[in-house]
Amino acid sequence: MTTPSVPMAGEEDGAPYEPSRRGLLQLLTAGGAALATPGLWSTLAQAQAQTPVAGGTLTIGADADPIGLDPVTVNAFSSFDFTSLLYTGLLRWTAQMQVEPDLATGYEQPDPKTYVFKLRQGVKFHNGKDFSAEDVKHTFDRIMNPATGSRLRALYSSVESVSVVDPFTVRFQLGTTDAAFLSNLATNPNGAIVPAGVDNLNTQPVGTGPFAFESYQPNQQFSLTRHAGYYEKSEPHLAKVVFKFYKDQATLTSALRSRAIDMTWLKDPKVAAAIARTAPNLVSAPGQTSRTFPIWLNMKAKPLNDVKVRRALSLASDRKACLDTVLGGSGKIGAMIPESQVGGYDGSGELPYYKHDVAAAKALLAEAGYPNGIDLGDYIIVAANPLDVACAQILQQQWQAAGITVKLVPMETAPLLSMWANGTWPTLLSVALSWTPDSDAIFQYVKSDSGFGKAMGSNDPELDRMILEARAELDTSRRAAKNLEIQKRIAENAYVIQIYQYPLRWEIWWNYVQGYVPLAANIRSFVRTTWLKK
Repeated sequence: MTTPSVPMAGEEDGAPYEPSRRGLLQLLTAGGAALATPGLWSTLAQAQAQTPVAGGTLTIGADADPIGLDPVTVNAFSSFDFTSLLYTGLLRWTAQMQVEPDLATGYEQPDPKTYVFKLRQGVKFHNGKDFSAEDVKHTFDRIMNPATGSRLRALYSSVESVSVVDPFTVRFQLGTTDAAFLSNLATNPNGAIVPAGVDNLNTQPVGTGPFAFESYQPNQQFSLTRHAGYYEKSEPHLAKVVFKFYKDQATLTSALRSRAIDMTWLKDPKVAAAIARTAPNLVSAPGQTSRTFPIWLNMKAKPLNDVKVRRALSLASDRKACLDTVLGGSGKIGAMIPESQVGGYDGSGELPYYKHDVAAAKALLAEAGYPNGIDLGDYIIVAANPLDVACAQILQQQWQAAGITVKLVPMETAPLLSMWANGTWPTLLSVALSWTPDSDAIFQYVKSDSGFGKAMGSNDPELDRMILEARAELDTSRRAAKNLEIQKRIAENAYVIQIYQYPLRWEIWWNYVQGYVPLAANIRSFVRTTWLKK
């Protein structure tokens, strides 16, 4: 995960902030995502030096259907791959994970809490409607309306108002400085703009993205066509993009080998490495370490409202054994925030109650009133992710050694996500977190007044204060130190049992697919620049 630093006018080298009124676009450097494949960037550079060929259909092998296509209300990561091609926002990420203009041409910042965006003219939605500032205001009015139930409301909690200055100028007024604001705007779907006056976006999406919705057959395929009105007139090059769905890695890899699909991504590092070795015409790009595997605890009632039981669960977890067995050592033991370039934080480090200590776990259980062990009931996990299931099975055995019994309950993704968001799971549930544009987005899951925090029974005013203070800190090194203290407090109280982190995806495609760039954000925004050399 990368979190950008926004240099204000006069702020370089530690100088005090002086408001800029010159209206120049401030580009913010987020740090590039390291791609481990030798020669990948030279291959991409060679492809970009060639003249793209227009037309053709790119077929992508997908491992999960979208669960909703309205960016304001969507919760499932599986939908983000589709929203990234259907919608655009005021800003976007470059290939080097820098923020650049998209629907905005630039912005002025009269003071640290005011952003005035100038909007691109001549942009059309897929239905032919002209894009204007009213659509930006409409989108954020929906986000900030509690009745919408948008997860984005917490991300934009610093926003006090969004107002239309004129048809192509919009003002955001913040109540406090917010280090996450611009990176959230640049992220799809967090910053995606939807049209005013259009309903049913969940099933009939309408955006300003490079591709428009054509058709969707659940569990089969999802089809997109080139948006002729896309504002970047030379793009997209492809006439059509088709996602075909495969429910396991075996059929997905078979489809790739037979060229039934042109590209895909894989979850298992061992499988990805094996395929790359056997097919020299495949291009492989491991993602940045960006996926964390946490266990969410329902602390609203006994027994997990007792910190001693939660700490016992953490001590009973042998994180290194899970890492070595499930991932072959390709990830790392870490906290809630995966590795990033914020103040040099690498995503690891000693945290309270992370050391595997069965005797200490038993002693804590006895102190909590469970000298003969405890049955925590159901441990709910995502059935579609074999790595998650494998890790949960190992944890079940480890916990049993400390006298903690659980029953593994693999579940389909959609009902599991609903249960997580509503706080209706019994005791333990694992939903992995993927890349987020800013560390604050991850901390929202444990903040007392967020939807997910309420669902799990979070109630720590001091932690809430620390999270708000870190979000308002614009100095990257000071913010990194604050983030580490937040993670120590989470680990000290065992609010979440974090096991390990690793790359979310290993992207892989045939070398006739040209102009594509993998992103640390784990979405395929650069399908807009992709073309086929067949």
